[in-house]
Amino acid sequence: MEDRPYIAAEAHECKQRAEDPKLPTDERLVWAQLAVAAELRETRRLLAKRR
Repeated sequence: MEDRPYIAAEAHECKQRAEDPKLPTDERLVWAQLAVAAELRETRRLLAKRR
């Protein structure tokens, strides 16, 4: 059976992975950066909606 990588769809899922102490530090850092990017995307989407 093939192991598939974890795919996060939402910022909170990325944040959960970033806070997972079982993962290596470098992988947690990548998940943290993805969480920030997802939150920024959502903020930009909401701001664009208000205009």
